[in-house]
Amino acid sequence: MARPVWLLLLAVATLAKTPGQASDGFGAVEDGRFRQMQDDEEAAAEGAAEGEGAEGEGAKGEEGEGEEGGEEEEEEHHLTQADSEVAYMLLGAVILVVSLFYLVNWNDDDIRYYAMNIISMTMSIFSAVLMYQGINDQIGRFSANLTLYHRILIQFAQCCFYVLVMQVLIGSISGIFFVELMWGSKEPDFDREDWLIADGLRADYCNALTDEEVKHIRNPAAMKSVWIDTYGVEVPVSKTKDDLQLAKRRMRCWAMLLAHMSGFAAINSGAQLQELEVFRTNAFMAITPAFVNQALLQLLFLSFAKLRTKPMTDAMTKHKDSGGARKVVLCHETVIEAENDVSSLSMSYLLVQGLRFAVSGVMPNAEGMEEPPVIHSWSVIGIFFACSIVAAIASIVIALKCGGGEEEEDPAEVKEIEQIPEVSFGVRMAQVLSNSLAMVFAWILFFGSRWISLKLDIFDNESMIGQVILALILSFFCGIAVFMLDRVDDYQKENHGSAEEAAKAIRIIIQAIAILIGFSWEHSFEEGVAAVASTANHKRLCKFFLGCFVCFFLVPAWRRHILMKVLAYEDMKKKRAMATKANVRRSLILRKQLTKYTELPTEEVQEKTSATVTDDVEMAPLMEGHILSVKKGDKVTIKPFGKTDWVWAEVGGKEGLLPSARLSTSGAAAEDPARLTAQG
Repeated sequence: MARPVWLLLLAVATLAKTPGQASDGFGAVEDGRFRQMQDDEEAAAEGAAEGEGAEGEGAKGEEGEGEEGGEEEEEEHHLTQADSEVAYMLLGAVILVVSLFYLVNWNDDDIRYYAMNIISMTMSIFSAVLMYQGINDQIGRFSANLTLYHRILIQFAQCCFYVLVMQVLIGSISGIFFVELMWGSKEPDFDREDWLIADGLRADYCNALTDEEVKHIRNPAAMKSVWIDTYGVEVPVSKTKDDLQLAKRRMRCWAMLLAHMSGFAAINSGAQLQELEVFRTNAFMAITPAFVNQALLQLLFLSFAKLRTKPMTDAMTKHKDSGGARKVVLCHETVIEAENDVSSLSMSYLLVQGLRFAVSGVMPNAEGMEEPPVIHSWSVIGIFFACSIVAAIASIVIALKCGGGEEEEDPAEVKEIEQIPEVSFGVRMAQVLSNSLAMVFAWILFFGSRWISLKLDIFDNESMIGQVILALILSFFCGIAVFMLDRVDDYQKENHGSAEEAAKAIRIIIQAIAILIGFSWEHSFEEGVAAVASTANHKRLCKFFLGCFVCFFLVPAWRRHILMKVLAYEDMKKKRAMATKANVRRSLILRKQLTKYTELPTEEVQEKTSATVTDDVEMAPLMEGHILSVKKGDKVTIKPFGKTDWVWAEVGGKEGLLPSARLSTSGAAAEDPARLTAQG
């Protein structure tokens, strides 16, 4: 952990050294070194003017020295304030990239997953904001002269449009309807397994083998094997449901992107509703638009659920041979998760807007800014941060109450369903409330950090460099928090086995931290795009095309590389959790059997007999010390118990349990009933 921490500290320090507190954030005020250079130049010019009457070689010598000094000073004059800021930014960016490289290759799988998940969340929020802001600015050009009520309706209509596009894309990717939109003439088969290259160093990693290449696989009947390529090199391959993995990646990508765009549109409509005079009278009225907005969203989601019913019902029958059940379950769960994100994002922001008004007495505008900026007291800031702790605790409690004790079934393992999956309204509202409170925790930390920086007057919050420094500071402290939470999670696993409730609480907090980092960098990126667009003649049009260009450049890389890693880590963690649960169940069963042995009366214990082991019996990891490890051919002395499936065996001075199912009265036992032979 030491190297990334020091690198991040150096990045923050590098950017914090950026001189200039100009209101435009681009270095309008010169630094002291440059001003000193100007003073030296003026002094040299005055000295040259006084020495104009000098004669001969001395005058020429002075002139030559003046020219040399002038050349040196002229070279130094090229280092302007903007050059210094670019240099600091370059050094900080390199350090930040190297720090991220350390984190995504950390020697802990959980840290790798958290780092990739945070990067994925940041890129998703950044791309969604750029697309939404570009489109919304173009809509604002034509709605500037309309009333506030009309602009609110336009924003909510924009949200409805994004939700509609999200439903269509998820349905077409899952193969429920409009299949040609994403798959063309090829219908996806979620049951078909293809051989994929499993060597992460190869450029063709995760590419499917052709029918001719499959012939060169060493063991085609296995799930993992080796393929001999054209160079005679052994390449690891694995049998994977390629269409299913591709669909999951595409669905997650477009669901996250459009859910965030829908959420920002819903935020804008609710925040503009808060600007009405009737909702600015008190704190209770200020949070009322959050619940009004939520009611409208739930009605919208219910309408789309009704429209999805018939296509899903048809898919369960028509696509039964190509994984119809998986298609329905994947579509349903992805849509529900995306709709919950829309609800949680809009509700959390509007709740924080009302909470800020209640705590500070100042109602921020729709962008979350207080105009003019207000410096709040430490007591107000402390109360605000205390609200974040309450929100985090409430989020964890609600999540544990509404989802505790239920085992989530992997949609990829679903083979057949009788009806369309449904989530009760109460459970769904509990999920939305839990996610909203986690996001409230993130929003409060973000705006509270801005209040602290404004209070301490360390840097200019409104400048570009101020936004970047704040994002770096939040990322640094959030990184430390993630490491500490991971240590707590590891401690729970080592000392308490599968502590599901503690692990779930830690996941909720880390997810909120990921959202916080995404929000902080999103503001920096948005400010950067606005700064670049401000130099153009048509600022709104430039911002729109710049946002589109950046999104078209980033989204494919995010989906194909970062999001694929996130999904792979999620599958790995899910498999480990399932294996842990299986070991725990097996351990509990064996402990119950062991309890029977200790509680048996002595009269039920039969005489000692001998047995021959015909197969190895390994010791279970979770029951070490209770199950006897024996090898084939070992002679053991056993004490059979009545009414049990196990026997107490002794060999070589060691005692333990052996399964009686492996023993029979064959072989030597036919001559001597006291001898038993293991079946294997």
